[in-house]
Amino acid sequence: MSCAIIPESMKLSLVVIAAILLVASETNAQHGAGPIEVGVQITGAHLHKIDQTPLGFGARVFFDVTKRFSLDAEIDRYTENLSGRSGETAALFGIKNGWRWDGFGVFAKARSGVMHFGPTHSDQRLERRTVVDVDLGGVLEYYPSPRIAVRIDLGDAILFYGGSALATVHNFQPALGFGFRF
Repeated sequence: MSCAIIPESMKLSLVVIAAILLVASETNAQHGAGPIEVGVQITGAHLHKIDQTPLGFGARVFFDVTKRFSLDAEIDRYTENLSGRSGETAALFGIKNGWRWDGFGVFAKARSGVMHFGPTHSDQRLERRTVVDVDLGGVLEYYPSPRIAVRIDLGDAILFYGGSALATVHNFQPALGFGFRF
């Protein structure tokens, strides 16, 4: 496969991520469980400007670069609501930074990505069906064992609807998840 199809800005990002992963493998040996965690979560969002409060289910993966700093990615699928509108899908990638002790952790998170609204969201309120999504907030983690994590997220899902009447909207988004470290 040729590297010519990968944009220059993405090539630099891939090199930086590879370097971080190589350095992190040494750092993570110091604090027990492995640097990778995969998990599932249940989430919700109060999308008040389009009058919806969907419930979602998703998957998460993160990589501890250090004991305090992680790369965090997640994808969520929200259920169809009672009005028959198709559910939303959100994909986010970013960072989590904070403190971890033996039994729990406290972190700040900053992630960006997209939220895609299903095909029945073609009413006049939405100019386009895929919008930029920025998630800022806090994370509390409880570690019942070195390999298990329970995660509570409280975030502000900021949706950038574009030039429509909705513009930029802040939405409360809680989540509860469980993860396994290896």
